[in-house]
Amino acid sequence: MDMDVDGSENFSNASEGGKFSNLKAFVNAAREFEATHSETAVNLMTRYLGLIASSCDLSIFSPGRSEVCAFFSSLWRVMCDGRGPHWAGVAVLARAAIEPSARHALTHTYKFMPILARLLSDSISNDKKIKLLSVMQEISYGIKISWQESYLAGLMKQLTEWITQPMTEPQHRTIGHKSLTVLVNVCYANLPAIYALMRTVDTKDFVVHLISLKEGGYGGVEVCRLLLCLSGATRGAAATRQPDVHSYLCCTMRTFIKAVSERDATQLLHAYTFINDLCTDPNLQGFVLTYPHFMSCLEEGLKDVKELCRSDPDEMSEPENATNCLRNVLKFLTVLVNLDLYSMRSHHGALICLCMEASRMCLPESLELFAAIVSQYKDEGRLPQELISVISDGLPGLIVPPALEPGKAGLQWLQVIGALCESQETQERVLQEVTPAAFEDTLYSVLQHTAQNGVVGAEASQQAVVVGCRTALTLAPLQRSWEAALARMLAHHQVRKLLCAGLTSSNGSRRRQILQLVKHHCFPSDQMNQVFGESSRGVSPLAAPPGAAAEGGGEPACCAARLQPQQEHAVDALVAALADKLRDGKIADIATSSVMELYGYKMTCLEQRLHSHSVALQGASEHMASLQHALAMLQATNSSQQDVLYTTQMQNERHKKTIEDLHKQLEDAETTLRGFRAKLAAEKLDKEHQKENLHKEFRAELAGLDNEMKTREREFEERLKVAEADTRAVQKKLEQQTNKNGELAGVLIKFEERVKQRDKKLEEAAAHDAALRKEIEQRDSTIKQLEKTVLERENRLYQLTTQLEEMKRVQEMVAKLMSKSSSTSVPS
Repeated sequence: MDMDVDGSENFSNASEGGKFSNLKAFVNAAREFEATHSETAVNLMTRYLGLIASSCDLSIFSPGRSEVCAFFSSLWRVMCDGRGPHWAGVAVLARAAIEPSARHALTHTYKFMPILARLLSDSISNDKKIKLLSVMQEISYGIKISWQESYLAGLMKQLTEWITQPMTEPQHRTIGHKSLTVLVNVCYANLPAIYALMRTVDTKDFVVHLISLKEGGYGGVEVCRLLLCLSGATRGAAATRQPDVHSYLCCTMRTFIKAVSERDATQLLHAYTFINDLCTDPNLQGFVLTYPHFMSCLEEGLKDVKELCRSDPDEMSEPENATNCLRNVLKFLTVLVNLDLYSMRSHHGALICLCMEASRMCLPESLELFAAIVSQYKDEGRLPQELISVISDGLPGLIVPPALEPGKAGLQWLQVIGALCESQETQERVLQEVTPAAFEDTLYSVLQHTAQNGVVGAEASQQAVVVGCRTALTLAPLQRSWEAALARMLAHHQVRKLLCAGLTSSNGSRRRQILQLVKHHCFPSDQMNQVFGESSRGVSPLAAPPGAAAEGGGEPACCAARLQPQQEHAVDALVAALADKLRDGKIADIATSSVMELYGYKMTCLEQRLHSHSVALQGASEHMASLQHALAMLQATNSSQQDVLYTTQMQNERHKKTIEDLHKQLEDAETTLRGFRAKLAAEKLDKEHQKENLHKEFRAELAGLDNEMKTREREFEERLKVAEADTRAVQKKLEQQTNKNGELAGVLIKFEERVKQRDKKLEEAAAHDAALRKEIEQRDSTIKQLEKTVLERENRLYQLTTQLEEMKRVQEMVAKLMSKSSSTSVPS
């Protein structure tokens, strides 16, 4: 099976290309190894596996991408080969198992458990045993085994040998402890594995040894889980008694307290897993609720939990271990809170304080515990006053959307907001502090983060969508902005797709939650058909792995080897003969040797048949695993292609709407243009008429002005000529008078007697001269007035000429506008 990882590179952005470069390089090296089995290819694979195992970014193992599917499929094929780099692959698996969605895929999709079981043997060193068992206990957690797989017999034998060996050295104790954990994970809820265990060991002796381990304080929780599995397989799940459950709970609580004080993250995980299994089992839940010592153990354990929470991870030698311890403690406490014990309510205040202190180290688990506490008071509609006072101090820090990696803690934050909306007091606080935009951004961050996490991510996506829509429905009647946010969320294609997937899933509680959302009075009626009609083909299938339906149904028929028809007839004849002889009392007549020979032959045939069936089953299992790898690859490719298709459809719809808007704008523009053209033509005609009239008026006015100016010029010229003639006459008279005065001065003495008369005449002449001068001055002023009038007429003529030039410029501008409008109308 050759998988190509290059098909999705067109849909990967450049920043993510470098992140998966080592995975792609390993896939190419694996192909070369499968083709040549050269030492160079092995070295290349080992080198790339070392780089991948040392990567700090765990998102490269998220199983929702085709590159990751191709990598794990190639790693599976390489590790199946005896010449492959097995221990480098084990290191990568140990690193990948830290990421929850990748661990789920390694367990249920890629089927690495049989490969690791084949590596497990006494011939490897203790360090490799511990390393291998550590990976196996992670990958075997939650494994589903629905038939008698070929590797189970050898795995059970090896694990039980290490469990029952003497615990003389620390490494042996670690190996035995991890072997017990792997055995419990493989056997839990898997009847074929339990039957394989019961065929491998003496059940009574093994149970006695387990009880001794339990009483000795070694692996108490794992022992209880295995005892519960064996009890359910032999007597049935309903046969478990209340004292047994109380004994299991006592051991679990004791392990919890001890693990918290010793900061043992592994034991805390086992304690959380076991108590969660007990609390979720409908046959045992009633016995769990009657256990009386929860509160005393919780009070004792909370002291050490607070110390664990107050410690600074930066100052500790193993900060990851402290974080894992606190994370498992918070999960354990969440399970206890969800039991809804009334006696637990007295500790809710302390647990809320613990959530606020632990939020800086384990934000998702802190938010989940906080939401579980607040949800206990949902039916009452309000929180107790003492809790409100505790919450008010730390609530602002909890209801702020997670800034760093909102996709990881976003689901728990949405659950907190939804739980706070159930109470009147905290509902007002949510309306004040949380904006619809921040709420939507967090929801979409969760959907984007979980889209690449396979089945686990699909389940989380549905849960986030249900919580988000329920919260928006609760707040929509209170604020119009939340009503608009609800409409936007329901208009989102991925939200509708997940709601429809939840309606068609096998999860009954999820279907009820979605139906309650749809029947809510604030749910938009126009969205109902879209939610119910949304195609769910793009949602990743949430069905159980193949063969899960047969879980708990006992051993499959393929393991019960059938005899051939001749052998069956021989055995039937022997049984019939034995029955006849026994009935006649002649059983002693049958030769024992013949019976033993027949049974020996039968056992040999059965062993041969069993071996052939085991080989065929192993081949079928490997073929089924390869088919599951191909299915995972196809699902990842299909998911990426559907994302591209959805993006393309959204862009097409957006472009189609844009084109329609542009067509409408074009039609409006054409209508406006036609009106503008008609208006422009009318204005143009009007302007032309006005221009012609103005031209006529200007011509007439100019002609009149020219005639008037010519007439006045002639008049002025004639007056000037007359004035000049008068002036010359006066000058002549002055000259004559001057001559006379000279003559008179010569004869003045002679005419003394006539002086008075001459003086009088002179005065008269002077008066006449003054009158003449006055007249000359009047004529000069008249001439100046005429000159001024001429200047005014010239200014008036200049102004008219300027106006005429302005009108010419207006005419030229109108002509240019007309030419532009005509050039614009030609292309359209």
